[in-house]
Amino acid sequence: MKNSDISFGLNESQLYDLIQHDSDLVICDLRKKEDFAKGHIKKSILVQYNEENLLDVPKLSKVVLISKDEEQSKKMSITLHAHNIDAYYLIGGIKNWSKGLYYTNISYVGTGIPIT
Repeated sequence: MKNSDISFGLNESQLYDLIQHDSDLVICDLRKKEDFAKGHIKKSILVQYNEENLLDVPKLSKVVLISKDEEQSKKMSITLHAHNIDAYYLIGGIKNWSKGLYYTNISYVGTGIPIT
């Protein structure tokens, strides 16, 4: 791991603080919709894992990427930084989040119906 990669990672308490205080925060969950439905961080959105989808995020937003472990989200945050997007990842992935998860009926995932 390069030292520059470390600065893009957020621990659980740092992410929780951002959720509480940053209204421009965008949390993108990169997992499968089945996994998202079984539990996700409040206010997160399900996003297909590819660069094109995430490049549409408003430039003034801070983006936090969530994946099963940190591997996917870390790689994508580095890519997004190369495109001048303020992107971070949750260190350790969703399994390191203990602040509570929100559950969704899987039939609503991907339909455009707002999910909290």
